[in-house]
Amino acid sequence: MSEMIINELNSFKNYKYESTTSRVVNLKNISDADLDEFLAITHLLDRNYIKYKFTTNIDIRILGKK
Repeated sequence: MSEMIINELNSFKNYKYESTTSRVVNLKNISDADLDEFLAITHLLDRNYIKYKFTTNIDIRILGKK
């Protein structure tokens, strides 16, 4: 994944990209998750053709390019 996309992912207040696990991690608990940021992240991944799936605590696991 490009450095530009990683920087965009890390710009969100309530989510953080972890390169070791290829996950975008929700920094709050599931009931306090920021769904607007969550949807913005999925939009960012979709428009860059990056495959992902949702995991527990509204985290996003990066699977690779489409």
